[in-house]
Amino acid sequence: MQTSRAIKKRRDDNLLTGWEPAPDHAPSIMREEQPTVARIVALAGLFLILIGLIPILGPRLFRMQQPVIPEWLGVVLVTIGILADFYHAFVDRDRVFRRMYAGIGLVLIAVAVALRFWPTSIGFGGYFPMAGVPALMLGLVLLVASVRGETERNWRVYIVNLTGVLGLLMILAAVGIGLFTRMPYLSGEGALLAVVGLLYVGTFINFQETDDSAYYTGLGLGAIGLIAVVGGIIRSAWPESLFLVPDGLILIGAGIVYLAVCAGICLDWPIVVLTRRELASLFYSPVAYLVLIGMVVVGWWMFARFLFLLAVRSLGDPRIPPIFEPIVLYYVVALVPVIVQIFVVPAITMRLLAEEKRTGTLEVLLTAPVNEPTIVLSKFFAAWVFNLLTWVPWWLNLVALRYMADTEFDYRPILCFNVTLLPVTAGFIAMGLFFSSLTRNQIIAAVLTFVGMMAHLAAYLLKDEMRIEESSVWYEILTYVSFLDLWLNSLQGVFAPRFLIFHLSLAIFFLYASIKVLEARKWT
Repeated sequence: MQTSRAIKKRRDDNLLTGWEPAPDHAPSIMREEQPTVARIVALAGLFLILIGLIPILGPRLFRMQQPVIPEWLGVVLVTIGILADFYHAFVDRDRVFRRMYAGIGLVLIAVAVALRFWPTSIGFGGYFPMAGVPALMLGLVLLVASVRGETERNWRVYIVNLTGVLGLLMILAAVGIGLFTRMPYLSGEGALLAVVGLLYVGTFINFQETDDSAYYTGLGLGAIGLIAVVGGIIRSAWPESLFLVPDGLILIGAGIVYLAVCAGICLDWPIVVLTRRELASLFYSPVAYLVLIGMVVVGWWMFARFLFLLAVRSLGDPRIPPIFEPIVLYYVVALVPVIVQIFVVPAITMRLLAEEKRTGTLEVLLTAPVNEPTIVLSKFFAAWVFNLLTWVPWWLNLVALRYMADTEFDYRPILCFNVTLLPVTAGFIAMGLFFSSLTRNQIIAAVLTFVGMMAHLAAYLLKDEMRIEESSVWYEILTYVSFLDLWLNSLQGVFAPRFLIFHLSLAIFFLYASIKVLEARKWT
C-alpha cells in the first residue's frame, strides 16, 4: 500500500505574497458634532416669529384686515419663536451663527437707541419704553449667547466693553435725571433704565478676565448706589414729594440694590461668598428654571384675565358695575397665585440643606472656616432673593400695561405690596429652610413646607368658615397669622406695620431653629 507524502513543499503563491504595510498618513481631521436639533428648533422658531408677526404688524403697518390668527395668539407664537432661537443661540457655537446673533443683537441695541431720540407725537422717545426697552433686553441676551462661545479675544473684549458702557450710561441717566428733574421720570422710564442698566453692567462684570476690573466696577456701582440712597432721602424732603412716593422710594430701592451687588462683588466675608455661591447654585438646578417659567406663565394668565376684566368693565354697560382703584388688586390676589406660592416655596427650599446632608457635602463645607449661622443665613438670603426675583415678571406686565394702553393707574398699592412681601416671603423661606434641615430627603422637606404653607392659608379660611366677628380676639390672631389678609390690606393701600411682626418673628425663630439643628450634629 502506497503511503501519502506527509511533508509537502511550501508554496510561494499564497495570499500574503508580496504584502507590504500601508504608508503612514496624518491623523484624520476631527470635527465637532453639529447641533442639528438646535438648528431645526431655530428654523421652527423663525417660522413661528414670521407667522406671529402677521396679526401684530399687519393691521398697524399695512392697514390690512385682521387675519385669521388673533393678535393674542400671534404674541404667543412670537414669544415661543424667540425662545426657540435663544436656545439655538446658546447651544450652537459655530462662528457664522455666533457672529450672526451678535450682529442681530447690535442692531436691536442700535434700534433702541434710535427710538429713544426719535421724535413722535407724544415727544422724543415716546416709543422707547414699549419698544426700545424690549429691544435692549433681546439684544443683551443675544450678545451674551455670542460672547459665551467666542474664541477671538478682540471681538469678545469689544462686545463686553460695549455692554459695560451702555449699562453705565443707563444707570447714570436713571439716577442723574431722577435726582434733578421734577417730571414723572423715575416712575416710568427711569425705573426701567435702572433695571436694564444693572443687567448690562452685571454682564460686563461676569465676563471680565481679571478680578481687578470686576472689583473696581463693583466699587463704582456701589458709589452710584450710595448717591441714589442719599439723593432719594433728600428728594423725599421736597414739598411736592408724597412721603417717599414715588421718586424717593424708587431711588432708595435702586440704591440699595446697587449697594447689595457691590457687596456681593467686592466683599470677601464668608456670608457674602457663601450667599453668592448658593444663589449661583440655584440657577444650576432645573427646579429654579421650572419655578421661573411657572411664575411667568401664571403671570401671563393673570394679566390676560386682568385685561379681559378691564375691557368688560369699560364697555359702559349699566348692568356691569365699573371697576375702581386700586385695580391692581384684581391682578395680584386670586386663587391661582395663592396656590402657586404654596408650591413655589417648597420647590425652592426643599434642597437647601437636605441635599447637602444626602450627598455628604455639608461636612465638607463645615471643614472650611465657617460656622453654622453663616451657612444657614447664606442659604436663607440666596433663596429669599430668588423668591423675590420670581415676582419681577408680574411687575413688568404692569409696566407694559402703562405704556401700551397709555392709561395711568394707581401704582402705589404695588409699592406697598412689595414692602409687605419682604417679611412674608422671609418667614416662608425660613420655614422651608428649617424643614430642609430636619431630613436628608427633599420630598419629605417639601411636604412639610407645603403643610406649613397650608396652615398659613387655613388661618384665612377659618375666619370665613367659622364666621368669627371682627371684634373677637381670635379674629385678630388669625389676621396676624394669615398672609392673604396682609396681601389684601396692602393692595388696598392699608399698611399696618404691626401685622408684619408675626412674619418677622417667624423668620427669626425658624432661622434660629435651623442653626440649632445643624449644631446638634456635634452631640452625636
